[in-house]
Amino acid sequence: MAGDSLTASAPVASSDSASAGVSAVDMEGGWQPAKWPLPRVAAVDNLAAALSSRGFTDGVVRVLSHAAVRPDELRRKLADPAELRVQGGTLLIVETRLWSAAVVPHPANPREYGRRSYALGGAAANLRVLPEPTTSREGLAELEILVDSPSTLAQRLEDAQGRLAKENPLGEDVAVDGVLQPLTVVPMTVRHRDGYRSAPLLIAADGSSRISAVHDLLGYAPSKVAYEWSRDSRLFRREVNRWIRLVQKLGWENLSDSEQQRVRVLTVPTRVVIGFRPNERTNLPFHTAVRNFIGLTHIRPPKPYGSAVENEAKADAVLDTLAQPTRTRPARITELEKQWFAGVVTHEEAIDEGFSPHRDVRAAEVLRAVLGSSARRRVNDGIRSLTAKQKPTREDRVDIAVELIIRPYRTEMNDLVQFVRPRRAVLQRAYRLKEIDQHMTADLRLEGAADGDASLERLRDDALEEVEYGLGDNGELGPAQTELAVKACYYMAVADPMALQREVFGGAGHEDDRSPATVLRAMLSRSRGVHQAYEVVRAGRRGERLYEVDEKGARVFSSGGEPRELTDALVRHAYNGESATGFPAAAGFTAASRHWADVRAKVDELTRAVDAMAAVPVDEGGRSLVERDGWDDVQIAELRRRLDRSDRKLATWADTYDSNRQAAQEQADEDQTSSLPGALQ
Repeated sequence: MAGDSLTASAPVASSDSASAGVSAVDMEGGWQPAKWPLPRVAAVDNLAAALSSRGFTDGVVRVLSHAAVRPDELRRKLADPAELRVQGGTLLIVETRLWSAAVVPHPANPREYGRRSYALGGAAANLRVLPEPTTSREGLAELEILVDSPSTLAQRLEDAQGRLAKENPLGEDVAVDGVLQPLTVVPMTVRHRDGYRSAPLLIAADGSSRISAVHDLLGYAPSKVAYEWSRDSRLFRREVNRWIRLVQKLGWENLSDSEQQRVRVLTVPTRVVIGFRPNERTNLPFHTAVRNFIGLTHIRPPKPYGSAVENEAKADAVLDTLAQPTRTRPARITELEKQWFAGVVTHEEAIDEGFSPHRDVRAAEVLRAVLGSSARRRVNDGIRSLTAKQKPTREDRVDIAVELIIRPYRTEMNDLVQFVRPRRAVLQRAYRLKEIDQHMTADLRLEGAADGDASLERLRDDALEEVEYGLGDNGELGPAQTELAVKACYYMAVADPMALQREVFGGAGHEDDRSPATVLRAMLSRSRGVHQAYEVVRAGRRGERLYEVDEKGARVFSSGGEPRELTDALVRHAYNGESATGFPAAAGFTAASRHWADVRAKVDELTRAVDAMAAVPVDEGGRSLVERDGWDDVQIAELRRRLDRSDRKLATWADTYDSNRQAAQEQADEDQTSSLPGALQ
């Protein structure tokens, strides 16, 4: 099907956490699935006959034949199944798409290990662990499980769905692109001790989290799938057909977002186990082979690549999305920029193509391309193409940008971990500077860019003007300060010794636990810091060592007459967050700006405190205490009165500012009118 791969991957590579990604069909608004029709009854009957001929039990024949989105295709594939080796034998599988309303999570999901309640420990009957499925009595490629009653299984399926949705949340992932990696589906018959008739199921031996996310999105109760739709084909087809008719009636474009999300997960790609061939030596039973398969997938998966390698792969995927035009929007970067950012062109080739020879300029351009708000959707699409993360964070985007930025440095250092790792960490923390997103946008030309004409000196002077205006002290750097911080940070991080390092906690003389981003903001908020950043960039571009400068930008010398080399300790001491004189300003805009930054910080702290209180559960793993019981209304009323007074005061300041701005604009308009030729005297 368009936009979804049905190619079976090795069992070790298929895991719930990596099951959903982004489709290439429509990166702007999510995957648009094919318009699957409701299968003809004759096609369903033909598939049922083929399944019966392979020896499947009647219940499994019924549920599997109705589950197939394309029964004719599945029937043809039965004649030539693929082989999937597991410890002790070979599973015979066919790849096909099934209706989501026919598949349930594994009722004895191994994810419950570690919290299961056992009878020997005195667990209540309704909380005890379900028995492990065994091979069907008929000896086929079917499982069988014995439970006390339908309510026992139904409750366990409901609990499993809720737990999986909480512990391995994939709902937002599958809502955009459906399920990409196939679920491994195994037929299973449920038998009941209370004499209730058996129930045939199709369980996700590998993929319970995915199908739980799908059911949660569709609003399906697993018990309904297991005990109603699996028995009554008419009810099952009615449920499927209501979504098919909705698409036919309204058309995809006219569906609401929530309706489109549900249609995307109406079907799931699967590999259905239809046979088993044990090794002659082991004569392993089918249920043990299935358990081995699950263990190979989740208990002993491949060793992770590591965050650096993962960020490298995601970085290339992000560059692909930025350089690829969509149906409605042009590419964000050119193919040449893509090669420059990727580091696959030589230094000389980059210069010949008009790119800057300076690595700090390249770093700034990469940050602008990856962190700019206008490109956020495409960057997230690139990340989703390799991960199951539907909502990548800003930190994810920063880490990817940094991995691109340090590629040349890594190469020069031969990937020596002791040199590369600390510099990667510093850049990742420093480039969390929030002003980057706001100021380094596509419509703002950077110093050193191919289409820019600003000099480094002009950037320094603009940053000095922003310092005079109080930017930085008010909690936010200006555009020039931000760009200069980004460029100086690169050389401060890669220098030896490093002039900017990770925050250090504890110990006499090492109490400065500010992050590199915070230190940069403090530095660029001072005139001396702007001169220092300018000198860092100037020296860095020349390949010179970094030295400390004073208020006028002149080098600082030690008592022995040697220039003082810039170190992290010197930077943190010189720019400790206080005013240049060492005393906080007592009046004027600078003093007010510092208090405003404190107000914002305290509001953020209040918000976090409220959220933390809301997260306190009634008991471990339970719902929120305050959401259930509330809080003392007298205490809340008193606190709200205090907040209301502050709120009214803030509103008054805003009104005053707005009135002054309007008055200034009116005066400016009046002055302009009076200066026009022929104006009335």
